[in-house]
Amino acid sequence: MRSTSRVTTALATILFVSEAPAAEFATNPARTRALILETADRLGPDGTAHAVAEWAYEYGRHPETAAAHMRTCLQAVELASFEIPVPAPRAAVTR
Repeated sequence: MRSTSRVTTALATILFVSEAPAAEFATNPARTRALILETADRLGPDGTAHAVAEWAYEYGRHPETAAAHMRTCLQAVELASFEIPVPAPRAAVTR
């Protein structure tokens, strides 16, 4: 069984609610990143929570297509290979 990180799942959920057809982003990492950024901006500060709510609603309305669409979103996010900057460790200050 494949394990998916929480970050990948969150980004895929945001992509899922972008309302873009899978053909638009499935094989285009640059478009995947752009759609995630645009959708996150649209959703605002509580974007992930709003995305999860929209995602759950769509699963309820269209269970026959939602699972396949989410798999496509997960694969697109993995293909886009997001880089998350990690701050460098700070040097200790002595006084």
